[in-house]
Amino acid sequence: MSLSNGTNTIIARSLYPPWPIQSSILVFFIIISIPCFTFLFYHFLTDRALYSARQNHVVILLLIFSAILTLVDLPVFLAYYYTGSLWPPTVQFCLFRYFFDYYLFTTCYLLLTWGSIERHILIFHTNFYNTPIKRLIGHYIPLGFCFIYPFIYYVIFMLFYPCHNYYNTITNNCNIPCYLSGSHFMALYEEIVHGIALMFIILFFNLTLIIRVVRQKQRMRRQLMWAKNLKIAAQLLGICLAFYITNMGYFIIQLTRLIGDPSFGKYAIPWVFPLAFCMPALIPFMSLNSLPNLKQKIKRLIPCWRNAAVVPLNQVRVRSNRTGNT
Repeated sequence: MSLSNGTNTIIARSLYPPWPIQSSILVFFIIISIPCFTFLFYHFLTDRALYSARQNHVVILLLIFSAILTLVDLPVFLAYYYTGSLWPPTVQFCLFRYFFDYYLFTTCYLLLTWGSIERHILIFHTNFYNTPIKRLIGHYIPLGFCFIYPFIYYVIFMLFYPCHNYYNTITNNCNIPCYLSGSHFMALYEEIVHGIALMFIILFFNLTLIIRVVRQKQRMRRQLMWAKNLKIAAQLLGICLAFYITNMGYFIIQLTRLIGDPSFGKYAIPWVFPLAFCMPALIPFMSLNSLPNLKQKIKRLIPCWRNAAVVPLNQVRVRSNRTGNT
């Protein structure tokens, strides 16, 4: 998750929403997301048909990176705003935290972007992946790019960029990486290429996908095939919706500050910034529609549904007759 510059992004703790409200919301999301992550991982990774289906690969990778963010990054965020200081208070830990945070968020955004594009191939060009070389070039290489590119990018700019990083003793927190605070071009690149541009690509390909699927229904007579395509198209829509709800305001404020008014969103950013951290915890709930027979899978987890016996109708009639005779 990129930030613009030191003046604009070191946010006073007093401007944030009241701590009990903020912490309660974030802790709630963390707690309820853990069983959902576990439920999804169990079914995705134990069912060969699910983990081998190409349309599920993006979802599985999104779940993996989101689970790491939810279980590691969110607790660090909560700990700082609870204690008022970062521990350990070292530049090395700051770099590790920012690398971890930026890399995982950017990877999730790239995966969501590629998933939105690939849905068009999976639905409307079903023969595209009919050879191993096409599957390598058109599926596995783009997936690899989504997590290899940000890794190389942040290793270069966080570890080898010619500048000095500092720990902020006033806020007891990390200053943003110096390649962002010291270079307006890099800050713009971060916000546009890793943020706004991906938002527009995701929006464009999902809107056009919906239009194409609806138009397909008018031409196709095979209802089962259209229903299958609709499910593939809808698989990422919930995740995209969570992405826009939690991140759109943040990216708009940061980009406007970089290209125009540095004070834009001064009072909104303390509310928008914590909201962006909720996205990883929302992804598992938005991914539930990827599982077939979801209702039956959930029923098996609930004892009162799982152990409920179905009594035949003729037995019910016999019992009622015996009761009436007595």
